Parts: sequence; C-alpha cells; structure tokens
Amino acid sequence: MIQHRIFFIIYLILCPFEVYANNHTQNLSCFHMDNGNRVDNYWIIDSAKKIVSYWNETDNAIDDYKVTKMDNKTVAWNQMKTELTVFVLDKYTMRQSGTIISSTMEGKSEIKQRWFADCVFLSNEEFRDKTGN
Repeated sequence: MIQHRIFFIIYLILCPFEVYANNHTQNLSCFHMDNGNRVDNYWIIDSAKKIVSYWNETDNAIDDYKVTKMDNKTVAWNQMKTELTVFVLDKYTMRQSGTIISSTMEGKSEIKQRWFADCVFLSNEEFRDKTGN
C-alpha cells in the first residue's frame, strides 16, 4: 500500500513536466550559440500530418519537412537543401540536436557541424509575435 502511495505521489509530481505532441499542432522555439552569437529557430510541429514547419527568417517564409520519427519522447526530421541537416527533439528534456552532414569527394558522409539547442513550446500568439506568421 505504501509503495502505491509513493508511486502515485511521484507520478503527480512528474506528470506535469512530461510534454507530448499527440494529434495536434505545437509551436516550438529553440536557440543555440554559434561563435558567441545567439541563433533562434522557430518550428511548428503538426503531429497529425507528421510535418515540421520551419520559419525561414531570411525568406520570411515557412518551409515544411516530413517527420522521420515521432513518439512520446522524440520528434526527428531532416532538411535537405545543399546538405542534409538532421534534427532530433527530446520532448522530455526539451533539448534539440542538429547535425549537418555533407558528402566527401570519395562519397563518404562526414559531420560538418553539430549543435545542441534549448527549446520551449510557444502559444500561437507568441509564435506570431516572434515570426510575424
């Protein structure tokens, strides 16, 4: 009986801190430091469509990317422009990793750049204020 109470108390304490992206849209803000400069990125995660949309500040446009993995803990997606960029968001720690992978002249893959970002979910109003979208 005491074990059940302890489990229940721990559950009540930890439950509010678990974040799930199930069948709805969430706005995400992530930042990391690059050579002493703060880099902010804004995303929309659409769990129903399995799409992650990136606000491209340079073009002031939203670019869509297909989710490659989504479960209660992780959302992963790739961006392919001139190089492959892989993003993984850990929804429990709210940390995102980003990795740019390029190909060598010999056809081998190599990590060109890697970073870790701290993330928070934003309301629709906060997302609009930050991006104008």
